[in-house]
Amino acid sequence: MAGKDGCPLLMDRNHESKTKKVDGEAHPASDFAYVPDPEKPSTWKLPIFNMRHVGGALAAMTSDYRGNPVEIPEGDRRAVMKKILARKAKLEQEES
Repeated sequence: MAGKDGCPLLMDRNHESKTKKVDGEAHPASDFAYVPDPEKPSTWKLPIFNMRHVGGALAAMTSDYRGNPVEIPEGDRRAVMKKILARKAKLEQEES
C-alpha cells in the first residue's frame, strides 16, 4: 500500500499480525487449536503446527496432559477437537 506520494506506508503496531512464540519460533493464531481472542496471543492454547504438538493437543483434550487439565469452555471443545483432527489429517497427508 502506498501513500499519496507513492512511498509505501509502514504498518503501525495495531495492524501487525499477532504471533505467539512456541519453541523459540513465532506462530500465528492459525497454528493454535484454541484462539478465544485473536488480538491477545496470551489466550491462545494448544499449538498444532507439527505432529508433536498435535499429539500434545490431543492428549490435553482427552486427559490431564502433564498433570494440567486444559481450560477450554465446554461449548468450544467440539470445535477445538475438530480443528486438531483436521490439522492432524493435513500433516499426515503432507508426510506421505
